[in-house]
Amino acid sequence: MKTSSKLVWALGLSTAVLSGAAMAKPFNYTYVEGGIADVEDDGDKDADYTYLGGSVALDPQQQFLLRGSIGNLDYGRNLELDTYSIGVGHPVKISPTTDVLFALDYSFGETDSRNPALDGVDVDTLTGSATSRTWLTNNIEGNLMIGVAQQEVGSEDDSGAEIGAGLRVYLIPQFSIAANISRSFVGDLDRDLIGVSARLDF
Repeated sequence: MKTSSKLVWALGLSTAVLSGAAMAKPFNYTYVEGGIADVEDDGDKDADYTYLGGSVALDPQQQFLLRGSIGNLDYGRNLELDTYSIGVGHPVKISPTTDVLFALDYSFGETDSRNPALDGVDVDTLTGSATSRTWLTNNIEGNLMIGVAQQEVGSEDDSGAEIGAGLRVYLIPQFSIAANISRSFVGDLDRDLIGVSARLDF
């Protein structure tokens, strides 16, 4: 009898989880968010990253979106980089629980340092990416991202790739928190990022 009860309980729990995923609402692409992250360049150069950003769906069917952000990368050694980005995206639904967002983003910034050799250096980056959004349960979203980037630092051009993954938990339908990790390889620079963020949907 106890074994039967446990089996019924397990089946009920599995059904609830799977039905929660199957009944997931469409993903939203109009929101504001902010976050912080720990950044490590080439294994020994640490920086703190903070940002505010948002996205706006341009049509009721959410076929196209416009997004942007402002951020600050602080290396704590009299070196900072203020960044600004703007991009466009096109979400594609590939299953009842998964979207893939194809996006093109342009970011630009300028370094601020007391060291004349490091001050006033322009950093421009064009990134094309694909990011999956998958309902794992009715309130947990999983993300995978892959992208390619072309970056210009001063007078030097480099290209490379970026990969990332994350989990987003919806505390209420309109508010969520997330954790993410990413790694980029642009030219000779390897960068690791671990961050957390909060998002408010509209």
